[in-house]
Amino acid sequence: METKEKEKVLELIISYEKKALEKGLKEGLQQEKRQIAKKMLAKGYDVQTIHELTELSLEEIEMLK
Repeated sequence: METKEKEKVLELIISYEKKALEKGLKEGLQQEKRQIAKKMLAKGYDVQTIHELTELSLEEIEMLK
């Protein structure tokens, strides 16, 4: 494999790793928001307030009940 081909392959690998990391971070943040929303529901917060504070959809919060 030529040097330019190796560089392109390496760039592609790095690109995929970055995308995977970003996706993982986003999923982790969403999971954390859901956990917080569950705790808020348990403490009696209303769905609208949880939505405003966590930015989760109303439907998603309803499913956590």
